[in-house]
Amino acid sequence: MESKRLGLCNKSLFVVPNHLVEQFSNEFLQLYPSANILVTTKKDFSTNNRKKFCSKIATGEFDAIVMGHSQFEKIPMSVERQRYFLEQQIEEIIQGIEEIKELSGEKFSIRQLEKTRKSLEAKLEKLNNADRKDDVITFEQLRNRQAFCR
Repeated sequence: MESKRLGLCNKSLFVVPNHLVEQFSNEFLQLYPSANILVTTKKDFSTNNRKKFCSKIATGEFDAIVMGHSQFEKIPMSVERQRYFLEQQIEEIIQGIEEIKELSGEKFSIRQLEKTRKSLEAKLEKLNNADRKDDVITFEQLRNRQAFCR
């Protein structure tokens, strides 16, 4: 609430362990009784309600949003960001393989890294060929509508 008062953010997103969502929101309201907070429930992130709920997060005038870890995981990242992370991981593994080879490292380590690289490349290929099944707002779009506190 202080960050919002100082103009550092428009709304805060609190991702807490699932079993603490209700307790956290109750304590938040004890500290700030006039705060307008949105507390997620399991039904908010069911397949039928997810799109509507994510839109509500993006467009609502909330002081804070409180959700559990399992609900936060259901907000997708953009394909571009997923692709970027996979490409970064693949590049790091390739560099690791080169370093091990230069140091005449164990062949077992190289095989393990090659296996991991192939797995990541398969994920990247699947991502590149996949059609989006769910057109829910991505996390990046939530942030672009109204910046969250970091």
